[in-house]
Amino acid sequence: MNKIHDIQLFSILKNIPYENISKILRLEMAPKKRPRDSQTLLSDHQEFHFGGTCFSLVNLVIKSLTVEGFRAYPVQADIHRRTFPHFFAIAEENDKKYLIDPGYLINTPIEIKENSITIQKNGAIDFVVQHINKGQYQLQTITNGQHKTRYTFHVKPLCETKFQENWIESFNYMNAIVASRFVDGKFIYINDNYVQIRSKGNIEKYDQEDKALEYLNTYFDLDENIVHTANELLKKYRKK
Repeated sequence: MNKIHDIQLFSILKNIPYENISKILRLEMAPKKRPRDSQTLLSDHQEFHFGGTCFSLVNLVIKSLTVEGFRAYPVQADIHRRTFPHFFAIAEENDKKYLIDPGYLINTPIEIKENSITIQKNGAIDFVVQHINKGQYQLQTITNGQHKTRYTFHVKPLCETKFQENWIESFNYMNAIVASRFVDGKFIYINDNYVQIRSKGNIEKYDQEDKALEYLNTYFDLDENIVHTANELLKKYRKK
């Protein structure tokens, strides 16, 4: 069996963006049919340049690592002030546990160490997993020297049924197009008309519809017509 860092999945995953347009486009389906399986996600990425959100990407990680012989499972994060929970994956290799969180663009494993911290350097944003209490850990980001806590968690597997229930429910909580990825050491983040491009020591911010469309095309290779269709579906299905 390959070592976890040698799994081909992670070289593929780093090129798959976080985006919810592919999720919004499935709102016309019956709720139980909306989640995309890992094979559909990969074929959509190849054909339409789509990525996924935390659920579909975590599902891809878990299914792929399970096939490779690793134990992997979803975990719910404790994010304060959020209306809907966040989910990520934990994988086990021998006596070690690793965090993989495509929703935060952590697309390669970070080891979870008791009574210690682990840092993954990623150019514009670095990630820290820190043990803070008995059985409790914290994910932080470091941007230009500033630490920000993203969530806390316990290494507690979530059963497949609960994960699927939350996945289906999450379709009711989309209020805007969101996309993010790392490109050439830059962090690109788009939320509705807000655009942020962050590199080491520099940040650009815009709040313009035309900029959001331009950057969805430039950095995510998403067609303007697809973006328009997704926005129309959001207007129809957005939770009041």
